[in-house]
Amino acid sequence: MIANIPTDLLRTFVTVVDLGGFTRAAQSLGRTQPAVSLQIRRLEDLLHTKLIRTEGRQVSLTEAGMALSPQARQMLRLNDDIVAHFADQALEGGLRVGMPADFSHNFLVEAISRFALDNPEVRVEVECLVSKDLRDALADDRLDIAVAIAPDDTAPFLVDTATIRPFWAVGETYRGDPRDPLAIVRHPDPCEYATRMRNALRENGRKWHTTLVSRDLSGVQAAVRAGLGASALTPATLTPGMRVARDDEGFPALAPLKIGLFYKHAALSRAGHGLAQHLMYHIGEAGNPAIHKNP
Repeated sequence: MIANIPTDLLRTFVTVVDLGGFTRAAQSLGRTQPAVSLQIRRLEDLLHTKLIRTEGRQVSLTEAGMALSPQARQMLRLNDDIVAHFADQALEGGLRVGMPADFSHNFLVEAISRFALDNPEVRVEVECLVSKDLRDALADDRLDIAVAIAPDDTAPFLVDTATIRPFWAVGETYRGDPRDPLAIVRHPDPCEYATRMRNALRENGRKWHTTLVSRDLSGVQAAVRAGLGASALTPATLTPGMRVARDDEGFPALAPLKIGLFYKHAALSRAGHGLAQHLMYHIGEAGNPAIHKNP
C-alpha cells in the first residue's frame, strides 16, 4: 500500500530549509523546536532516508533532501492553490517580483497587470535582472517571488518549472548561405541563450561571429529585424519583422530552457501565493510550442 505524505510534514521540512534552521522554523510555524524536530524525523522515517544534516545551529540538505525539496514545494503549491481557490477573501499587501529582462516586455508584465487589476489591494513592484541575480535576490529576501532560468531541478527555492524552447529568429527577409559563418546578435555573457546558440553551432560544425551585444532585449530585437544577425528568442519575444529560421537554412535546434518559479513558502503571503499561481499558468502558456510555427 502506498503511504500518504502529510502536507504538514512537508511544510515543516520546507520551512526549515527556507529559514535556515529549526528555531526560526518553529517560530514561523507556531510550534516548539522539539515539535519541529519530531516532524522532520517522522518525514525521514516515512521516506526511509536522512533529509537534513545539523551541525550546531547550521542545517544543510543531504542528497535525498535536495531531491525532495522541489517535489515538496510542488505539492505545497498545489495544496495552497486548492485552499486559495475556495477561500472567499480579498488579497492584499505588497509583493516584490523579479523577472528576466526578456520576459518583461510581454506576457509576464501583462499577466502581473491583470492580477493587479483583479486584486486592487495588492501592490506589486517588479525588478528586472539576469537570472542568477534574481535567484540571489530571492535568497537574500530582497524579492518575494522570482521567475528565472532554473540551472537544474535542485536549485534552492525552486517551486515549479515550465519548459520553453528557444528558436533561431532572423529578419523576415533573411537569405543566408548555410555554408557561411553565421552572424549572431546576443546578450552579454553569462547568457543562457548565447550559450545555447554557440553550443548548437559548435556541435553542427558551423562557424559564427558576433555582430552586436546588447543588454537590452529591444536592442537584440532591433538588430535581428535590421538583418544584422540571428538570435535565440522565444514565442513571447518574436515580434513583427522577424521569422523563425528553418533547419534547412543551417540553423541547428537549440536546447530547451527551464523557466522556474522561485519563492520561499515560509515567507510568502496569501497574495504572493495567488500571484505565483497566476504566473505559473502564464509561463506554461508561453512555453507552448504551438504558439510559433515556421512559415
